Amino acid sequence: MFLDNCDSSCGYAAAFLSCLCFGSFCVPMKGDAAKSVDVDPLVFQSYKTLLCFLTSFVVLLLGEQPSFTPWGIVSGLFWVPAGVAHVIAVRTAGLAISQGTASSIIVFVSFSWGIFIFHERVKSFHSACFAMFLMIVGICGMSFFSSPTPPALVTSCRGVGVCGGEGMKGGV
Repeated sequence: MFLDNCDSSCGYAAAFLSCLCFGSFCVPMKGDAAKSVDVDPLVFQSYKTLLCFLTSFVVLLLGEQPSFTPWGIVSGLFWVPAGVAHVIAVRTAGLAISQGTASSIIVFVSFSWGIFIFHERVKSFHSACFAMFLMIVGICGMSFFSSPTPPALVTSCRGVGVCGGEGMKGGV
């Protein structure tokens, strides 16, 4: 089988392709065509799920044998609501904020499962946990500073001289 002969370079190539695809899969829902028809998030997730199912047969071309496991059903039970929530997040918070935040949190959740549940080995547990802490601080900073000022806050500050510095004085 193809994957039996793979070394770590195959893993890195697959990870790079995965990042490229996961980083881009939300782009079509921000296009004018998708916005004009206002597709429901559950319908959009259904399209993604159908194409995931159809393209999953590509592994058969790599020599893998088909097999069934109930854990695939469990995985799907997590994936579908997560996908719907992600579509809603992109529509409401925007592509950059939602995709960046979700991807970072996915790394944290996957790291937690791997380290604490499956007891996967890392070079330094304390350094890896510190790196996760730094990532969480970065996510918070990215989310806070990427979010636009809510319009209600801007309009409520008009005419009030204490709302946010010199530019707000005098009923801007």
